[in-house]
Amino acid sequence: MVTADRLLQESEPAPGGESLEQQLFNLRAQLHELKAERAELRAEMALRDQALDATNTMFVITQRVSPEPLIVYCNNVAAGLHHYRREELIGRGASVLVHANRTRKPDFADDFRILASGKSISYETQVERPDGSEFWLGVTVKPIFDNLGRLTHSVATGADITAKREAARRQQELQDKLVDEMKERERMAVELQLAQKLESVGRLAAGIAHEINTPIQYVGDGVHFLRSSHGDLMQLLDAWRGALDEAAGGSPGPAQRAAELAEKYDLEFHRAEAPKAFDRIFDGIERVANIVKAMKEFAHPDASEHSAADLNHAIRTTLVVASNEYKYVAKIVTDLGDIPFVSCNVGELNQVFLNLIVNAAHAIHDAGKELGSGEIHISSAVDGDAVVIRVRDNGCGIPAEHLSRVYDPFFTTKEVGRGTGQGLAITRSIIVDKHAGDVSVKSTVGVGSEFTLRLPIGGGAAPAT
Repeated sequence: MVTADRLLQESEPAPGGESLEQQLFNLRAQLHELKAERAELRAEMALRDQALDATNTMFVITQRVSPEPLIVYCNNVAAGLHHYRREELIGRGASVLVHANRTRKPDFADDFRILASGKSISYETQVERPDGSEFWLGVTVKPIFDNLGRLTHSVATGADITAKREAARRQQELQDKLVDEMKERERMAVELQLAQKLESVGRLAAGIAHEINTPIQYVGDGVHFLRSSHGDLMQLLDAWRGALDEAAGGSPGPAQRAAELAEKYDLEFHRAEAPKAFDRIFDGIERVANIVKAMKEFAHPDASEHSAADLNHAIRTTLVVASNEYKYVAKIVTDLGDIPFVSCNVGELNQVFLNLIVNAAHAIHDAGKELGSGEIHISSAVDGDAVVIRVRDNGCGIPAEHLSRVYDPFFTTKEVGRGTGQGLAITRSIIVDKHAGDVSVKSTVGVGSEFTLRLPIGGGAAPAT
């Protein structure tokens, strides 16, 4: 066996003046230096791996080749996150990291174009592991270029964001719940405000009705007495005239004098017109009494419990109370069918009918129509297990862009002082929330509007949401 030392002894000096022994020494020195550098490089790479494995961030380097990038490095976080060992991923295609992806299918060609332009890619995606478990992954991919400006590699960093997304979802649910509670409180505040107002108006109306009813009763009693007395007086005058004729014994003097007095004081006119005047007075008194009765029924503070009620009678009562709102702009046409009593809070429904009638009158007025052309049509009918009430007008109509907001609290298109935007919000609350019914509207600008109320005959409360 020829050893290196023997070769050195037998060899001639190198042309450059260095002996073979010197050359071998230099080679051994270089080899030692290379081994030291390699050991240092391994130590640095081990330190890099330890540092990257110590983080909670997924770290993956891929080589950008077709048809899909190849994984050339990944830390243990990335491997463990996907339920692999690091050795199982090195050299495999990047699609293994988005196994059975449901929301973002890998499009490596499109990714290459984006990265080649110098831009980064960020996305959140749901990933299914080999064992079928799933998690949400948040990833940012950045390009790596060589010294010629060519895209050669990319580095992806990311993390499991399942808990973060779940926390965000819960927070959003809490925010939505808070918004709903705020809206409910706002609605309840509107209802409370209106209820307090209606309660005050109701007490006032009931008091006024009582105050009007007492003097009207006095007037009625007095007029009744006068009509009876007038009849008796006419009979007395006729009897006197007969007695005078008898006393005169055929002489024209007393009878002629009585006839002259009767003509002078227009006795026959009084005889003919006084009963008509009494009839008109009694008719007026009866109308006032009916108005007072309707006001008392409408304003009477009712209990919160539901009871059987005649909705046709409630509509007629509301029409009497609201007559001043429509009598100068529209005629009322009613088509009230034969409907059963409905289990409801009739006081609340009176408020609904009043809101719809007043709104219809205002719409007709805004359309520039007068009594001869304006019309409010109110109908009631049975439809299965419900009563359907429709209030239709030929007023100005509601613009299409406003139809979705007509039930919003405080939304109104009327001028200040003519509407608060609470009427239809309260209407919907009473019909839907408190009576398990339904309210809908159809409207055409320039033609008119129709509100339809559907109320279950047996009553009920709206289901919890």
